[in-house]
Amino acid sequence: MINPVLRLRQICLLARDLEWTSNVLCTAFDAPVVFRDPRMAAGGNLTNTHIRLGDSFLETVCPTDLAWERSTTQTRLLERNGDCGYMAIVQVPDVAVASRSMSAQGAGIGIVSGDWNVCPGTPGSGLAGVEAGRYVLGESLPKTPGTVSGVNVQFHPRDFGTLAEIQENWPGHGDFPNNKGAYFPAGNTWQNGVDARPHGGVTTGFAAVEIAPRDADPVEVCERWMRGLGAGSSIDPAHPATLKLAAGQTMRFVEPESAGRTGVVGVDLWAVPGIARKFASIDVCGVTWRLVEPAG
Repeated sequence: MINPVLRLRQICLLARDLEWTSNVLCTAFDAPVVFRDPRMAAGGNLTNTHIRLGDSFLETVCPTDLAWERSTTQTRLLERNGDCGYMAIVQVPDVAVASRSMSAQGAGIGIVSGDWNVCPGTPGSGLAGVEAGRYVLGESLPKTPGTVSGVNVQFHPRDFGTLAEIQENWPGHGDFPNNKGAYFPAGNTWQNGVDARPHGGVTTGFAAVEIAPRDADPVEVCERWMRGLGAGSSIDPAHPATLKLAAGQTMRFVEPESAGRTGVVGVDLWAVPGIARKFASIDVCGVTWRLVEPAG
């Protein structure tokens, strides 16, 4: 039985031009930018935008001039691949359990980065007074009445085919389109627009992500994700490189095209039912985006 919390919640892209890329994505998907992370910008190396697709999020990250001077991981990736898919983020029911099992996969490189966040208030009340710190492997998410909280933990692309992140946030996660639980990567005010506009006129959110591992067997990488996520994810024996998540979502693992990009190379989007589709597939930021029929 697949855990209903276990969902592909966010895709992250890496681009040289943040505003141009974000504007193209907003127009293509009829979706708004809901958050720019001031703490990321304050770090000096990266700026970003978060676009809301239903109750899921599409992040674009862009290195600053300072990052280019320092030759960071992101600038080196852009030099190698150009604009590209950067990270897949899966929501998990228990980050303490999943962080341990994810860190044990592949070469066991473990956590690349991880943070906890706790803020007084409720979902939608903003981030005033937020406190944050470095996440320690196996720690549970703090869940204190009168606060919102979240943990993000990232793992090396060598083990998972792309930079991988798991997320747990509290208070919990309801069912779309009425899901207004906490989700820290996109801030804490995006919830206030869900009732007025649950989604735009193109897509209601992610159906699948397609990942081309670099120097690794797609079937083995798929199995690593399954062992790492646990919590009811499953692989159909007829499709051994496809991982099933909740709500009909999947993660597909494929061989890279000859001399082609690796990491996140494709994303399927649930088409809004009952209206004409704006496109069948488009290529933006090194990723192929396809509109597919809604699950069920």
